[in-house]
Amino acid sequence: MDRPASNTRLAIVAAFNRLVLSTRRARPPVAHLLREAGVARSTLYSHFDDRDALLLEAMKGPLSVLADALMSEGHDERLVGLLEHFWQQRRGALDVLQGKFATRLVRVLADLIMARDATLERNDAIRLADSQIGFIRLWVSGETPGTSEALAAKMVASAHAYRAMLRE
Repeated sequence: MDRPASNTRLAIVAAFNRLVLSTRRARPPVAHLLREAGVARSTLYSHFDDRDALLLEAMKGPLSVLADALMSEGHDERLVGLLEHFWQQRRGALDVLQGKFATRLVRVLADLIMARDATLERNDAIRLADSQIGFIRLWVSGETPGTSEALAAKMVASAHAYRAMLRE
């Protein structure tokens, strides 16, 4: 039985997420993904241009948690949980938080931030997103040690300070 296109897309993303978590690889082999999702290669590529496009789609959930936390007024347990997940998956996290892919990740996070704060200009949202991805990258790499709770607090405080500066 054929699945509607939106269900197929969701099934591919879900399979991708399961593989990433089980293999701890940010970009699992396409053959494994096809088997896990139960789709043909042509179906995969009719929904996603490449594995990076699929990875970006899969990252929208975690990036939404980050965007929500940056726009909130208090401590966000979901952000702490997200940071702990990145720490546990740090090899894969570093793979996606640096290099050319990180630029695409920053732009997706900037879009999510702008959806939550329409007063931000695009360039300001990109700067804010880039700084937040930088916080995580430096922490996951071990360059700036500390707890996930401390990092979450610093990230939220930094985002609030940046937005306040823009309002002045």
